[in-house]
Amino acid sequence: MADRHPPFPARPPRPPRPGPAGLHGPNVLGWGCHPLPGSQTIASDGRHVWVICDNGTVLELDAVTGTFVADLASPSLRYEHRASGAVASDGRHVWVTNEGGGSMIKQVSGLVTELDAATGAVVRVLHGSAYGFNYPLAVASDGTHVWVAANDARDGASLVTELNADTGALVRVLNEPRYGLDGPGAVASDGRHVWVTSPVGESVTELDAASGALVRVLKGHGYGFDGPSAVASDGHRVWVANSVGNSVTELDAASGALVRVLKGHRYGFDDPEAVASAGHRVWVANFMSGSVTELDAASGALVRVLKGHRYGFDDPEAVASDGPDAWVTNGGGGMTELDAATGAPVQVVNGSAYGFNGPEAVASDGHRVWVTNLGGDSVTELDAGSGALVRVLSGHRYGFNGPSAVASNGPDVWVANLGGDSVTELDAATGALVRVLSGHTYGFNYPGAVASDGPHVWVVNLGGSVTEVDAATGALVRVLDGSAYGFNGPEAVASDGRRVWVANTFGGSVTELDAATGALVRVLRGHRYEFNQPQAVASDGPLVWVANLGGSVTEVDAASGALVRVLKGHRYQLNQPQAVASDGPHVWVVNNPQSGGGGSVTELDAATGALVQVLDGSAYGFNPPRGIAWDGARVWVANANGDSVTEFPRSQQ
Repeated sequence: MADRHPPFPARPPRPPRPGPAGLHGPNVLGWGCHPLPGSQTIASDGRHVWVICDNGTVLELDAVTGTFVADLASPSLRYEHRASGAVASDGRHVWVTNEGGGSMIKQVSGLVTELDAATGAVVRVLHGSAYGFNYPLAVASDGTHVWVAANDARDGASLVTELNADTGALVRVLNEPRYGLDGPGAVASDGRHVWVTSPVGESVTELDAASGALVRVLKGHGYGFDGPSAVASDGHRVWVANSVGNSVTELDAASGALVRVLKGHRYGFDDPEAVASAGHRVWVANFMSGSVTELDAASGALVRVLKGHRYGFDDPEAVASDGPDAWVTNGGGGMTELDAATGAPVQVVNGSAYGFNGPEAVASDGHRVWVTNLGGDSVTELDAGSGALVRVLSGHRYGFNGPSAVASNGPDVWVANLGGDSVTELDAATGALVRVLSGHTYGFNYPGAVASDGPHVWVVNLGGSVTEVDAATGALVRVLDGSAYGFNGPEAVASDGRRVWVANTFGGSVTELDAATGALVRVLRGHRYEFNQPQAVASDGPLVWVANLGGSVTEVDAASGALVRVLKGHRYQLNQPQAVASDGPHVWVVNNPQSGGGGSVTELDAATGALVQVLDGSAYGFNPPRGIAWDGARVWVANANGDSVTEFPRSQQ
């Protein structure tokens, strides 16, 4: 008898990973996605992998490399603050469900968002009473039809909505009692048949994909349905995972007849929450045991139970297969990619390896990138050439306590610890601890910003002073304090070696110091500068750039302190700018809106102040951007809520 399954498709060759020759930006390192629980929260079409994260976004990965492509955060994907629930892709379209709900007084309809698989762009958002969406729980697409299984909380009815995959138009809503839909849990389609599990009713409903007509309702003890939570079909066989019964039911797709019920200790089924099938193999995710069972699709025979540290399984709850690979979501964070031909782990795709935890600030010397993790009391060191993780520095001896700022002058790295009233000095070449500067003599009082110009280290204390430290020895040089300096909520500091500039948020001013002596040069204030809660400052030598939280950037002549211009207006899209960096030709301003999420980076021409571009969109992964640094070739942005760092080439145009 001929093999009814095609041979394993060849896994596409993996392109070389970014190396010292340079990253291919933009890249997002350490994206923070904890997959949402559910059997249909991951989908793959061979080119893309789509994962629903518990923060309401949809993460897109490259199916060939497993690398980050985009963090999709359209408002519809987080509708009414309700996270997306299920995702399906047919290669051209991606369909994402959002549950509805509300109160007895006001009901909010659920919806389905269609994305373009090639670009991730929103195509349309489907909602309204005609669709029957209230609690859409599962979705499947075969390229021609889209099937959405839902509950209607208003009358307790269960239903399946059929959509046209090309247009998104409503075809029909199936909700009559004869369909046997009783708390639908999952849906699958192979193009000819549609299969819907009903965990409450302990049954599976089969529909004709072409007409939506009921074919049969499979129910009864013989099928072994016991909490049927997931279903998959490859056109020849149908596989139903029974999460309560710790079993898998195999059906004949053509007739609906029972083939066998797979059960027993050797299969390793332990709360099987998800199942996927493509080609020769069937993959079952076992939530409780942290394992995946691999079955032979032709015979139902056990191939192997995949388990162990190297697989990285952590509460596996969803699985998808695109032929060459199988992808498993881990509730603890990240995804595991398996080789479908061998079951071997290809990689564990997990942004948490970088140790990002509320990344607040970033600095780079061209060889290394240093990121402070405010939430984790740690510092992450990256290779500037490849973006690869070098090490995560943490532990009591480093003295990290609310590390909120970082600066590097080449040989040394300086970390300001906001909560510890201290500064940690590291060896830039090795990451080794040099010393922790603390004690009353340094005058540290909530140190929130730090800059180094080589000989000097300047630490801004939010309490209203600036501490100067000798970079070679770590010895105190002086503490600058007093009303003459105009320090009033000093928030940021920059030095070009000749001058030091301190932004005073509450005072609406900038203090200029002589870098050699620490002497006061002048305090820049007044209406003409339009300082409006100055939050950040950068200097490239000839010019000084001040980012104002109120929505503008003030450009100052470094030699004279004279105003050059104030940049503001809608076209700059300066939205609560909180960080700024300059390399001479370019200026980058980080926009960190306090509401609405997201964020952007505005690039300016340093010579003219003209707008070059505004960098935003899902590919950059800004969530929201907080700190920024450049290393001569690349720009690095720390994303505080996304637990990630975005890198892009210095010039995008």
